[in-house]
Amino acid sequence: MKYLTMFAALAFAGSAMAVDCTDCHEKIDVTMHTESEATIATCNDCHDMGSAHELDMEMHTPDMKITECADCHE
Repeated sequence: MKYLTMFAALAFAGSAMAVDCTDCHEKIDVTMHTESEATIATCNDCHDMGSAHELDMEMHTPDMKITECADCHE
């Protein structure tokens, strides 16, 4: 029981922190995405973000630019 509680606490703590995209993906070319004026709303135009990622919309807005994403995520 002690280990189950510890695992649940670690899982919650991990989900509350910003993730590094490079854990699963190659590093984002911020320059290319900045030139194309990429926003969260346009990610789905080239990438199937909707089926793979669920964003916390309280922290993320559809007009958020890629440079703002790079502030928290690599």
